[in-house]
Amino acid sequence: MKQWYLLAYDVRDPKRLSRLHYALKKKALPMQESVFLVHADAAKLKTILAIVKDRTHTREDDVRIYPLRHPNDMWMAGCQQATMSGLFAGKETGTASVTVLQRIRNLFGR
Repeated sequence: MKQWYLLAYDVRDPKRLSRLHYALKKKALPMQESVFLVHADAAKLKTILAIVKDRTHTREDDVRIYPLRHPNDMWMAGCQQATMSGLFAGKETGTASVTVLQRIRNLFGR
């Protein structure tokens, strides 16, 4: 069964940072520079954790994964609030929302 997660990281080395960001963009939806929204079952989460472990240094970098019941549970303010509103309720309102909604569908196979 798939679960929603919020993955956030602070990677000190620029090379490791770019390698991790590039790899995560293929598996999760970027919310900000170092914050990703992940929709994964146990196998996919294990793959993502392996990607993180391969591209980070445990003594220098900080990576956190927080489980979410649903993306609608997140509180948002600022410029991304309008872009993200209504995405997970199945409503296609506004061109920015449609673009991001299509990315979610492509990424998660919906």
